[in-house]
Amino acid sequence: MTADVVLVDAGRSAVVPDGPGVPETPSQILDGVVRALLDRSGIDVDAVGELFLADPRYLPSDASTPDGWTFEEPPLNVRTTVSATGATALERAVAAVGERPDLIAVVAASDFGSGAFAADADDNWFRRTAVTVANRWEVGADEVLQWIRSSFARSIECSLAGDFAREIVTTAPGYLADTFGARRSQCPGPARGSSAVIVTSRARALDLGLRWRAGLDVVSRSGVVEPLDASSFDAMLAPCGVDAAHLDQLELPEDDPITPVAWIKSTGISRYLVNPRGGELGFGRLARSGPLRSLVSMVGSLEATGGRSGALIASDPGRTVAVVVTVGSPLAA
Repeated sequence: MTADVVLVDAGRSAVVPDGPGVPETPSQILDGVVRALLDRSGIDVDAVGELFLADPRYLPSDASTPDGWTFEEPPLNVRTTVSATGATALERAVAAVGERPDLIAVVAASDFGSGAFAADADDNWFRRTAVTVANRWEVGADEVLQWIRSSFARSIECSLAGDFAREIVTTAPGYLADTFGARRSQCPGPARGSSAVIVTSRARALDLGLRWRAGLDVVSRSGVVEPLDASSFDAMLAPCGVDAAHLDQLELPEDDPITPVAWIKSTGISRYLVNPRGGELGFGRLARSGPLRSLVSMVGSLEATGGRSGALIASDPGRTVAVVVTVGSPLAA
């Protein structure tokens, strides 16, 4: 259990659709998100001990550069650990803070352009996965279409209502407001954007007089976890000190529109608690930064609605990560 780890702040850039004609998202967008969060939290850059990053444009600290390859300098000029996805980066950061309570860590991830061919291949793979899930959990076509429409609509409605205003911290042109592509597929299209969070120990935050937004717990399992029944889901969340009945929100991946419906049917959780501000079906697929984008939005949603606890499920190749947040800080007054 990692209850002594706190999320100081969380933010992101806007999310925009990807495509072959869209210029690559500049690395300065990621740097801008990170520095804006540090400034808003009152944390000096020099106080950051390590950056946990999901962006292949950077090399981890102490790595050698292959001949003929070029990499950019990581933001902040601190020790950097590079992971494949934001979920893995967050898990590593929480573990590091657990081992080094004085550590202030930044977790960041960016999706900056995928290319048309990769997007087509991904779409075909997700379609096949969706069919398998639908057959096993008896998810009907009408349920799928209803979820697609509702998720897409929630994303747009929340954007128009200004619900994402606090979480979009970048000032870069083109990344100030989310842009939602037209619904042309039952699978989300690729998107671009950057997200980041700041984590440290509760003791360190108290020492520095930092206000934090949530307590943070992370657990993981090997393999991709299929939709669980209520008791199995409770068992997965148990190390975090919460069960499904006490969740005010559940963020699930929308790589396909069938998986969240299958989770709702299997766990018995209310559909209104699942991705209440939309998911990938509205924002688009963020292969690296998607879990952090969902985490950023979940914290804001819980604060706005008076919720207490939320969970996020993210699957990486070979394993599944569950993140539980408990909002509130004794210094938040």
